[in-house]
Amino acid sequence: MMKNKFNNKTRVALSVALLCATGFGAASVMAANEKAATSSAAAVPCAADPTWFTAPSMPTEVKQSAGVGDSTFCDFYQFSWQTFAYLMAQSKTDPKIRNFEDTSQYHELEVNADGTPANSCDDKHDSHTFFIRTSKPEEAGTAFVIPERIGQAGGGATIYDQNRNVVYYDVRFSKNMCDVNGIKQQQNFPGGTTELKTAWKVLGKGDDASKFITVDAQIGSEKGTTKLGMIGFHVAVATPDHPEFVWATYEHKVNAPDCSAPSTKTGWSFASQTCTADLQSKDALGIVQCRFNNPSAQKKVTGNPTEICREYPYGSAEGDLKYSENVSDIQSVNAGVQPYLTGNFAVLTNYFNVGALWVSDITQDSNIPNKIGLAQISNQRGSLRLANTVAETEYQAVNTDPGTQFISNCFGCHNYTGTASPASGKNTTSGSLSHIFDDIAIGSGQCLDVQAANLINNQQQANANCPTTCGNSSSQLQWNGQWTNQDAKTGQQLPMTVCGCCGK
Repeated sequence: MMKNKFNNKTRVALSVALLCATGFGAASVMAANEKAATSSAAAVPCAADPTWFTAPSMPTEVKQSAGVGDSTFCDFYQFSWQTFAYLMAQSKTDPKIRNFEDTSQYHELEVNADGTPANSCDDKHDSHTFFIRTSKPEEAGTAFVIPERIGQAGGGATIYDQNRNVVYYDVRFSKNMCDVNGIKQQQNFPGGTTELKTAWKVLGKGDDASKFITVDAQIGSEKGTTKLGMIGFHVAVATPDHPEFVWATYEHKVNAPDCSAPSTKTGWSFASQTCTADLQSKDALGIVQCRFNNPSAQKKVTGNPTEICREYPYGSAEGDLKYSENVSDIQSVNAGVQPYLTGNFAVLTNYFNVGALWVSDITQDSNIPNKIGLAQISNQRGSLRLANTVAETEYQAVNTDPGTQFISNCFGCHNYTGTASPASGKNTTSGSLSHIFDDIAIGSGQCLDVQAANLINNQQQANANCPTTCGNSSSQLQWNGQWTNQDAKTGQQLPMTVCGCCGK
């Protein structure tokens, strides 16, 4: 099995990690050794490749620069930027749009008039329709509101820019995900499977449209179109070596200041001059009164501006595993692409990669161990506290400390089950890895086998647990009366139960 192993520069950190794993808890020693191990790595720039822009192509795999089966952090950030460059390149089928807008490559996740999932795979693509963000589960097993997972993660609050306009969201996915019957038979999504979520603001007073990727979009049931500027971009890509998906996020440079060190007082889309000044002067009372990252739950197209600041620049905090190398690689590749951002790519000078997240060992689960001394050596790698200020506004305080019940980074909501787990614990249907796939299946009238939280041994237990299992996976799924503890292919008895769930 493929692993993102520790390279030669981090053997010292690995030895300390093994001590922690055996229960000796050497967190302070690990932090010191991690700093020493990454100092040389941080000094080596993570280079950009001009061909990402002169001959854009979607990467099919993360490089292994440190040896067979061993990818560096830089390899993942180069993979992320090459992906972003391809998605932002002109479509060959229609030069007026970019690849991520090309419906022959990426379908738009569509909903019916009542908000239920529509058939997004019928090749009937309507004009751009955007939705105000709605509720999304904090973690697997909690209910949510339709339109399902269109919008920010969290409790369903809404954010507004300084012009009092609401932020809108769009979701897209690679066309191969329409092969629902084929994919749901597999443990993991095929390499190349791609999911996209974009955040957009109304371009108004003080906004220079030339500095934004723009789209003229229909908003909800409105008849006319509104010019929107892209402010956030999530992309998740599965590869053969990384079926957990490589999760990366990008933002516009004027979205929000850093909470700890704002670079300027003015010009932010989601922070007023007064509140940014409070951050700069560290005015505790003023900061409290500004209520940063605490949006309301209103659902109107205009409202009071939301004050937002970035809690963890580059999704990292000192003390995180390989913190220095992670931040250095992000910064250097962000800087390295600048000379190549010309022509159609010139607008990308206004965007930057916040960070990315992946796992080290795909045979193991994505969770951060909930034990003292183990948070530093979890299976997650990259920006462990990754969050987008305009896509996860109120979930930026990502806490990876031991004992934390819910870690609100990508893998907090998108759980990955390692390949060493039993076959019926499939990431395609049972692990909540892809919320979008649920919508695709429901919209196209397909049923899914969803893993129950508890082992079911008889019909009475199934009657009690399966309806909740289906409903928690999607509010549009209901139990079809079937359940099993056996692997569908081999008939092997497994220590888990799946319930048959179909659209209502």
